[in-house]
Amino acid sequence: MRIACVYWWCHSVGGIGTHLNSIRKAAIDYGDKFDILHSMPWKNKKPKVFDKRKWVLGGDTRIWIDGEIPQNEYAAKWLEKNYDAVVFGYLCPNKTKKYKEPDFLHIYNIKLPKVAWVMDGYFDRYPEWSKSLPSKLLAVFCPLEQYAKPLKNAEVETVISAFPFHPLKGKRPKRSDKPLLVWPNQWKEIKGVTKFLEIVPDLPEDTAVELYSTGIRYFQLRHTDTWRNAVDKDIYHLGGDKYNGKGRAIYVGNVDVPDMHKSLCRAWYTCNLQGMKSKINTYSSGSYNNTEVEALYYGALPILHNSGLKTALPPSTCLWVSSPGDIPQVVRDANRDKYALDPERQKLGKEFVMDTHLASHRYLDVRRVLES
Repeated sequence: MRIACVYWWCHSVGGIGTHLNSIRKAAIDYGDKFDILHSMPWKNKKPKVFDKRKWVLGGDTRIWIDGEIPQNEYAAKWLEKNYDAVVFGYLCPNKTKKYKEPDFLHIYNIKLPKVAWVMDGYFDRYPEWSKSLPSKLLAVFCPLEQYAKPLKNAEVETVISAFPFHPLKGKRPKRSDKPLLVWPNQWKEIKGVTKFLEIVPDLPEDTAVELYSTGIRYFQLRHTDTWRNAVDKDIYHLGGDKYNGKGRAIYVGNVDVPDMHKSLCRAWYTCNLQGMKSKINTYSSGSYNNTEVEALYYGALPILHNSGLKTALPPSTCLWVSSPGDIPQVVRDANRDKYALDPERQKLGKEFVMDTHLASHRYLDVRRVLES
């Protein structure tokens, strides 16, 4: 099967890039063609597939793409000629972009089987003109049930299909000899990044901290005392020692997916505070992300807020906190007991990922719908 994955550009793609590349690898393993096509609101350019894949920077996250496609009538005809089906990386672009309804509909109206992913719980906040898009699809795939709830009145089948995970191939680094806490998330307040930085100075002295990814809050926080108290070195930014502080954390920044996976092989802990109750993340409370899936597979111990998350992940595979201020003591206790290294916990976490999240299985969810 020849599948075109239309990926709308937006400022912040986060785990969507990881998601699409995992699905692409699974499709290729299966023997299918799966091209991720970077779509932009161009009027006069022609579609093209590259001889060699390229990185693009979607604001704060990089993603591999196989080609580029404008949003016009010619692009729609080109897709119909060169592919058997279309998968939309997510239902529609960020509403802040200069996309207009007619630009979209050229592609959504093509005479090919079409499906899309919805990667958040915000469908009822999407632009009004986009509310008709689900009716043009065979199905919409959601990684979590709460993401499907706002679609309950849409004229489309919703399929719960968990985050796809494609394991790292080749040699993996050994676990760090000393406790290592890795922050693998985007730098957004929805992830609780500021609250996390505030507790870094209070972590046990024997616990190293590495900060990955980037985002708007990185550029805002690095000028603050919160940053200077938490961060020792910023090795990502090219400004020399300008953003070094007096803390203990090392800011690594954006890395390729294999390198991120290698950091999780070394890590004892990861942290994501997305479950905290607040106005900004009401829609994501109780959710979990690719970063937790990856951490569990490689044996790291996720530290998560306990607002609803326990119903989604095996409780004993993670550490749960009621507030960010609990993290230092939780880590101190876990260091003493070496709970992160507990083989039974690691086995249970990996089995959960293997049973629920393998990209080879999640790709077949999509393929079965397209085949039908």
